[in-house]
Amino acid sequence: MTLQHEILALLDDLKRQHNMAMVLISHDLNLVRRYSDEVIVMRQGKRIEQGQTISVFNQPKAEYTRSLIKQDFGQALNFSNDDQNHPPTVLQVSNLQVQFPIEKSLFGGTKRWFDAVKDVDMTLQKGWALGIVGESGSGKTTTALALSQLLSNQARVGGEIMVNGQDISVLSKGELRQFRSQIQMVFQDPFASINPRMTVMQIIEEGLLVQGVDKAARQQAVMDSLATVHLPAEFAHRYPHELSGGQRQRVALARALIMQPSLLILDEPTSALDSTTQVTVVNLLREIQQKLQISYVFISHDLKVVRALCQHIMVLKDGMCIESGRTEDVFNSPQHPYAQQLLQASMI
Repeated sequence: MTLQHEILALLDDLKRQHNMAMVLISHDLNLVRRYSDEVIVMRQGKRIEQGQTISVFNQPKAEYTRSLIKQDFGQALNFSNDDQNHPPTVLQVSNLQVQFPIEKSLFGGTKRWFDAVKDVDMTLQKGWALGIVGESGSGKTTTALALSQLLSNQARVGGEIMVNGQDISVLSKGELRQFRSQIQMVFQDPFASINPRMTVMQIIEEGLLVQGVDKAARQQAVMDSLATVHLPAEFAHRYPHELSGGQRQRVALARALIMQPSLLILDEPTSALDSTTQVTVVNLLREIQQKLQISYVFISHDLKVVRALCQHIMVLKDGMCIESGRTEDVFNSPQHPYAQQLLQASMI
């Protein structure tokens, strides 16, 4: 978040120094509001509204523009602090460490390692959501991949990762393959995370196919998953190029949900989507969280989205957790200077 503003502030300075024009294309309205003199609002290839930035933001004429500016994500589900109703723990992480090799020795071993994640702890209850925030390079995605056990061939992962009471870091490949249905991941880019040569049916049923589930049961499960993410049944026979970005992300979500996981790891699932689609996806995730009691680890740099979805938040910097707690506590009274800086940048 602060890195975005630093880069755009630099571009703004260069624009003034060299008397240049700049075209800023973005779905981040805060950036557009701050760094643009004029704004054009487009929808489906057509210009909906155009004018001075201040005028468009303060007095938008088109309904679509008003919906973009409003961008109401709603509020995160509110759970009681009553210890008697305390839900079971789904995820317990202790001293998570991730190191990537950066220099080989003469004999082929690793001489130097880069510490990407350093001694991170986290706890997540059933049906709750934990938001992990931080700038690019802070270790967010690396943490997500480590939790999903997707780094075994690329990095050295240490610490204890307990999912439903099972330390998954000690499982064999065969045991992990059986356990994977409990941990699913939704990636950032819906255009890259699903196979363009497969139909929606084939994409969503793939995990069940690996498990040997029969065809009739797979097809029924796909229909159920499509209904859960609010996509029509006829979408099962479409290909990804026939879908919008938001629809593709719903397909990716359905692919994860069909495995009936207890833990869903979402890595920037809304960042590639436009403003109004972000709102609908966040509302859908909140609905699924409440309906299915799935626990989320939600990776994002968009603090508005995190606040609208997550009960707890963790702030990462240089691979370390520098602040964590209940989301509203951290937002209302951040203790660490870096957390304060992040929150301030998100409100600009």
